Amino acid sequence: MIKGIGVDIIEIERIEFGIERKILSEKEIVLLEKFSSEKRKKEFIAGRFSLKESIIKAFGTFIPYKKISILNDENGRPYLDDSSLNYLKEKFFNFNIHISISHEKNYAVSIVVLED
Repeated sequence: MIKGIGVDIIEIERIEFGIERKILSEKEIVLLEKFSSEKRKKEFIAGRFSLKESIIKAFGTFIPYKKISILNDENGRPYLDDSSLNYLKEKFFNFNIHISISHEKNYAVSIVVLED
């Protein structure tokens, strides 16, 4: 049964450097620093910001951005790390979460589906 859905879209150019320290976890900062181009860094920040907003919308309440770490598996697919999942399950309820991020020239979009 679906417990929540969240969708978010952001214009990548709206991202200003400095915001990453407010919205990215330490694990995500490490990933960000591996990118050399400003364009790719902005895409990364925008995608993570969008997905965290989608998570907040799916749960229906604010969650501190830095409490959520979104990593990528060997195929590039995003997932929440174990500490993020544990935090959310302790705060809310037991759930399965499905997440996706997509980037286009000007936008990053994300979706989250929570189910029990």
